[in-house]
Amino acid sequence: MTTPPPRRRRPYRFPSMAVQCTWCRARPGELCTNQRGTQDRRRDVHNTRQTDWIRVMSTRCPERICQADPGQPCTITPDVHHARTLAARTPPITP
Repeated sequence: MTTPPPRRRRPYRFPSMAVQCTWCRARPGELCTNQRGTQDRRRDVHNTRQTDWIRVMSTRCPERICQADPGQPCTITPDVHHARTLAARTPPITP
């Protein structure tokens, strides 16, 4: 049975660790790993994770209890809210 990572009160070493890495599948709060998943990358995170973080932070959090503005971290949690991650991946509707 898998358990969620323990919640942290301190900020992450790399803020982009608040989202899941789409390249190596590192969960929020976990360091990115090498191609085999056997060694942590301690100096940086993957570029795709940084790109996702920028995309997520450029959207407003849709959670009713949060409503964090673009560029501001989500409240109550060191990770970003799941709804904000989903909102960032949904393309805007253009009329």
